[in-house]
Amino acid sequence: MSDLRRLCHALLKGPALPAAVAEAEALLDAAWAGAGEDEARYPFGEPWNPGGWPGPDDGATRRRVLHALAPVALLEGVWLARVAQPATAHRTSECHLFDLYCRLVGLDDPARSPPLRFGAKLVEAGIHLPPLDSPAFFAAVPEAGLDFAATHLGLMHRPRRFFPELLGYTLAHVQREPAWWDAESTGQRGPDRALALAALAAYPQREAQAGRIRRGWCRYRRLFDELARAVVADLARRPTAAEAMADLLRTKCRHAIGYHGRIALRGRSLDAWLAESADDPGPLLAALRDSPWVDQACPEASRLIRAVDFGGPMFGVFSTEERRACLEWIADPTAPALPSSLLPGPERVGAALPAPSPPRKIDPRDLFTRLLATESPADCPPEADALILGILRRARGCAPLQRGHRRGFPYTPDGFHARIEAIHRHEVGRYRPLSGPPRPGREDCEWAALQLAPAILVDGAWLAGVGSAAGCLGETGRHLLKTYADELGAGRTEWNHPNVYRRLLDSLGFELPPFEGEAFARSPLFLDVAFDIPAYLLAMGLRTERYFPELLGLNLAIELSGLGAGYLRGVDILRHHGIDPAILQLHLSIDNLGTGHAARAREAVILFLDEVRRREGAEAVQAQWRRVWTGYLSLHAAALGLVLGFLGRYLRHGWIGRLWAVAFRGRRP
Repeated sequence: MSDLRRLCHALLKGPALPAAVAEAEALLDAAWAGAGEDEARYPFGEPWNPGGWPGPDDGATRRRVLHALAPVALLEGVWLARVAQPATAHRTSECHLFDLYCRLVGLDDPARSPPLRFGAKLVEAGIHLPPLDSPAFFAAVPEAGLDFAATHLGLMHRPRRFFPELLGYTLAHVQREPAWWDAESTGQRGPDRALALAALAAYPQREAQAGRIRRGWCRYRRLFDELARAVVADLARRPTAAEAMADLLRTKCRHAIGYHGRIALRGRSLDAWLAESADDPGPLLAALRDSPWVDQACPEASRLIRAVDFGGPMFGVFSTEERRACLEWIADPTAPALPSSLLPGPERVGAALPAPSPPRKIDPRDLFTRLLATESPADCPPEADALILGILRRARGCAPLQRGHRRGFPYTPDGFHARIEAIHRHEVGRYRPLSGPPRPGREDCEWAALQLAPAILVDGAWLAGVGSAAGCLGETGRHLLKTYADELGAGRTEWNHPNVYRRLLDSLGFELPPFEGEAFARSPLFLDVAFDIPAYLLAMGLRTERYFPELLGLNLAIELSGLGAGYLRGVDILRHHGIDPAILQLHLSIDNLGTGHAARAREAVILFLDEVRRREGAEAVQAQWRRVWTGYLSLHAAALGLVLGFLGRYLRHGWIGRLWAVAFRGRRP
């Protein structure tokens, strides 16, 4: 596999190591440097028609165009997957762009997702590519579209460093008039354009960064034109019969292994040859041409051809078109092949993530600021893994001591559903309306609101890494992404949960430094332990792939944490003191167990474990479930320091009160 193919896979599904992201960043820097020369050729901002593309009338041409577009069209919008990061998601421009991303992946209606519709077109055309998240995908698509795909994916990892360019790139995308391969998107272009233009209008540096924005626009336009020229040139050049046969072999080999152990070529089993043919089928083709399976004098009489005909052991494996490709290769490997379907390549296993080397001591204030500044999982500092592993160890260590609804249990879908219902009923049943002035005074409530600010200002951060290409999300990922989109306000900055909390802090008279800066984390107004939970949430959002089962459990714990008595009592207390309870009321409604975030969190766990059962069996389900439940308990483990901090203050004031409801369940960590 070429370096560019490997880079694209690493950027999409990992491991996205620092070297890969640095390579992508260098490619982007070089691209922006050259894009300024194109400004006269590509007038900025206006709708444009993609010219120079072959039409869809000829079936073979249609297939080759679709195949060339596959790495670009199937990744549509992926460059916006991480544009709304915990440090930036409260801003209007990022809010609009993330809303556009959610539209492009079809978050509310997958049938309206352009990349998913394009995938259906590929299948209709007879182009059966490997899954998008497989290394085989990028091995199975033409080289011509890989620069475009690498730009998509590079921007996904550098949405802040290259935000002006990303803005122009996005605008060029939505201003393109639909072509024959995405004509169904015509009705969606209006709302998509409105979001991109609103993001541009809201960008406070649009004038100062106008040149960089135009370079992003020009780069998209140039990549599109270059791809069109490459497709036209490829259509003018017919591949040789040997090239067509090599493509065919790459298509078949991974599913053929295990069925050809008794067939020998040059003293080796055909299965062994097939296993080594994923990257380079050349040696196998050379051995096959010199074997009794090929009759060069009379190709139709070859044993290979008879084997794929009716009555042969491979009947039904090769289509009529593929049989013809075999005949042409036998007759003359150097002759131009007739056009045929372009087919997928082999699937490979990606490299394992390196084991972290945790430092001895973690400063949660410092880590909070560093994680907020982290754009890509590849940039994640090793302290993030150390923090996660430490909290998970604490959760596992305390697991045998748990009682009641937090006690572990073997997973079954019915048992899990019943446990969640029991937790919810118990919490609702604990609520009692205030019968007099609450023990926490107004000053105590204001102090608590301040200490919870670092956590609530990154609300949703644990899900910041779930965004990806539409074809990589799956049902579980879509549940998590929907929750993340809601946390960020579903396209409305005034609904953004951290912004709701900012309004609360303003109403209480707190004047804090910008939360992404070091001055915020070093403020003496905060306890050190006020940064334990937010640092953990930020770390989990950057380590989604590595700790995905634990993330599902953590998400479930967060969405259930305040339903019932916690939020209800908190609303009563805040109202009594004349403090706006909007943040609690918001979570009380949106986290509901009927159709809200708690329901989605529960469903995500069930869907994930169902998939584990299908792939790996019942024993693996229990192993993954233990990880999920550890993640569930990890929220309480991460909150321990803050709970003790609240306890210390309240003891100094001569009372404990309803510590758990106010310090933890009554506030969303």
